[in-house]
Amino acid sequence: MPTTEIEVKSCPGCGAKLPEVALSICPYCVTPLGLAQEDDTEESPYAARIARVLAHDTLPEVMAWTPAEGPDFVRGGQLVFRGKLTATIGALLGFSSLLLGSAPLSALPLIGLAAILGGIALIVQGKRVRAEALSKGMLRRPAVIVDRRSEITLKSLGGNTTYFFEIEFEGGLRGEFCWPGRGINTEPFTSNLPGVAFTRGVELVHFKHIRV
Repeated sequence: MPTTEIEVKSCPGCGAKLPEVALSICPYCVTPLGLAQEDDTEESPYAARIARVLAHDTLPEVMAWTPAEGPDFVRGGQLVFRGKLTATIGALLGFSSLLLGSAPLSALPLIGLAAILGGIALIVQGKRVRAEALSKGMLRRPAVIVDRRSEITLKSLGGNTTYFFEIEFEGGLRGEFCWPGRGINTEPFTSNLPGVAFTRGVELVHFKHIRV
């Protein structure tokens, strides 16, 4: 896609940081930007591969497929589960204190009440995390992974790896999307991979490979 250097800080639709080139739409939420200008830029070398993905027999099936959500959504579900478990334990402690005839201000009912309140707080936090993870709609687009890089965040007992993939879509539109590592049992996607990108804002939820 023809581009001309221009200073654009963020998308007015999703707030994502944009590359400093003139774009017709945001690569993260496809909000129209109206900044593209015609010039003599050559067609992208990935255009032919993306065209083959668009024409592939399996494309309708892949586009209809829904991938598992990312780590933030999973973490929210874990918080909700822990909250329900904690609140249930608190309720059982409170019920036990009634059966034992404990005084209202004795240790057992107070611990039970604290567990119930803590559980409710975890449930609220978990639902908020899940809602935030789903706050941006999922886009499904034929694409090619052009390049990737990674960043490691060190922690006391190890570290987390986040991968950043430069992805090109139809028309030469490009953006960099993050993909939190899933552990040693899940290999990150490779460069020069054609298929369908499933994205939510700047996050790459999944990339479904289509052999072309």
